[in-house]
Amino acid sequence: MGNRGRFGKYGEQKRIGRLRDVGKTTGFNAHKAYMKESRRITRYDKEISRKPRVTIRPGVASDANYVEDLSGEVFQQYGPYEDILPQWLDSAHTVTLMALMGKRPVGFVMLGTPGHRWEIPGRCELLGIAVAPDSQGLGVADILLEEIIKSANELHIERMVLHTAVLNLPGRSLFNKHGFFPAGIKKAFYPEGQDAVMMYKDLFSKGPLREIMVRCW
Repeated sequence: MGNRGRFGKYGEQKRIGRLRDVGKTTGFNAHKAYMKESRRITRYDKEISRKPRVTIRPGVASDANYVEDLSGEVFQQYGPYEDILPQWLDSAHTVTLMALMGKRPVGFVMLGTPGHRWEIPGRCELLGIAVAPDSQGLGVADILLEEIIKSANELHIERMVLHTAVLNLPGRSLFNKHGFFPAGIKKAFYPEGQDAVMMYKDLFSKGPLREIMVRCW
């Protein structure tokens, strides 16, 4: 019979062919597919684990020190907002939301309701949104902005206005993403002299406003 098995060369070819067929249907390729899917799921699980578990709560008086410190850190180039924003925290015409990861605050957003700086019913202003530098890029700002828009809707606000520095491209991109439209430039808007873009979002109307009121404070 020689050294090629019971059925000679022909039998050896058939045996190799059967092994190849098994690999195609149940063995090698199935294992490869399983391992590929397992790696994909593992990568997905790791991505999910990196996403923040953020909780939102209303701001309270005891948050003033955090608001002051973070404002001084992220708004320093625009002016003394570490002095301004904590004062607004206590205002009856201001809504402040805090973002937390676990028990640690990582950011805040502040909304001035009618009577704060707008005298027109149904108008409000986004006064500030800030995320701690070590928590940026994790979607915290998106969550804060979504929640403050919900709060404005609950207050039956029709139009939300904000100002952001002309050179603050990440901020402008964030606001565009959430449906804010540019309405004009305000020269030397900030205490340190930077220009600002005024942006707006209609909360109850079906389309962009035909007329935008721009006020200089």
